[in-house]
Amino acid sequence: MERKKVLGFWDLTLFVFCSIFGLEAISASAAIGPSALSWWLIGITCYFLPSGLISAELGSAYPDQGGMYVWIKRALGKKWAARSIWYYWVSLPVWLPAIYIAISEMLGHMFFPGISLWRQIAIGTALIWIAVGINLCPLKVSKWIPNIGSIAQSVVVVGMICAAIAYFRGSGHFANDITAANILPNLGAAIVFIPVIIYNILGCELVSSAAGEMKDPARDMPRALIFSAVVIALLYLITTFAVLVVIPIKEINISSGILQLFMIALEGHAMRNIVILAAGSLISVALFSGIVAWTLGQNRAVAESANNGELPRVLGRTNKQMAPVGASVVSGVISTAVLIMYGFIAKNAAELFWHTVSFSLIVQLLSYLMLFPAFVILRRRDAGIPRPYRVPGPEWFAVFLAVMAEVFVLSAMIVLIIQPGHDFARSSLPIIIGVLVSVAAGEYLVANSSSEHGRTK
Repeated sequence: MERKKVLGFWDLTLFVFCSIFGLEAISASAAIGPSALSWWLIGITCYFLPSGLISAELGSAYPDQGGMYVWIKRALGKKWAARSIWYYWVSLPVWLPAIYIAISEMLGHMFFPGISLWRQIAIGTALIWIAVGINLCPLKVSKWIPNIGSIAQSVVVVGMICAAIAYFRGSGHFANDITAANILPNLGAAIVFIPVIIYNILGCELVSSAAGEMKDPARDMPRALIFSAVVIALLYLITTFAVLVVIPIKEINISSGILQLFMIALEGHAMRNIVILAAGSLISVALFSGIVAWTLGQNRAVAESANNGELPRVLGRTNKQMAPVGASVVSGVISTAVLIMYGFIAKNAAELFWHTVSFSLIVQLLSYLMLFPAFVILRRRDAGIPRPYRVPGPEWFAVFLAVMAEVFVLSAMIVLIIQPGHDFARSSLPIIIGVLVSVAAGEYLVANSSSEHGRTK
């Protein structure tokens, strides 16, 4: 069945914005201090923009359903493509429960004060299966969730900027001393911040997973990626600065810093409580919409691999609307299991849960290790293929951008594995074991699926 072409330029732009721009990252980065601004600049320059430019070129040259899976398969073969997409996909349902808990906690504080952990988990579980249901809808319907999420994010950002300006006009000073000297990168902060910044600027390649459902992917995808990347980069800098203007560094709550900004900036204002309630609701909508955007993209990528016999068949099952039923349902089951596990261990083994989250993020980064070499290989091997968009500059510059992005991903993985300042046996070893188990599971599934596909051909 032929896929319907339903995604235009603005759909792609809003999808990219919703999936990459993370409101949850702003407070965490601001808590580092003014040097966060320079680290954002370094991360944007050395990873985010190169990743966006590379994804724009690959998306325009190979506008096929599956995106990153297709690119890696063409460059490195089907086995490496299957491994990459396994890492790309399996990390998400393990990581997402942390976001679902954050949403549940925020909704609980706003509407159900004193809500118990298991009720939070019940809300999170409901959200998991609502997201699965959205994934089963035709893309012409489900695309509206990221679109709405982008609008919610934009409203919150505008509100943050206005609140910071109002605070400065009323107080006549910044809450923190922001100078040219303390904006400079701090090597101590880098150990913590490189992984944070990488995680919150991943996803330039995500929208390409639905290339087969775009009206004009070769034209629209590069334009949407580059436009969104520039806007996202600017907003990360502006919103981090806004938090530093209003909240003293030592008082920044990394989980609710945005609401904290509104509380301080609007102190004594008649509309304060209403604005905070509205902001919390919009943040929850934005977080949920970001989850939906990621699942819409990643489930389509893994379905392509499964349909080609490189991963279990169940992951490739689709409905009449060509929505990825198998991948969506399996992902929902995994997320539900992880969330329930958290409910049982939260009081006495919460550290285990966060180790699980950490190793899942490392597993996702493994997939990106293959993306940038694939770009360099395809640039040289497929020199004759038309590229409606090319990374600007000479050939060596494009290779340099790919190497720089690769080094950044490796740096984030090393920091997460080593866990500087923590006990190896307690912090690093569980994460390493989790990564090895995920890799071993992927190897088994890829080998078994390939053998089964060969027997049934």
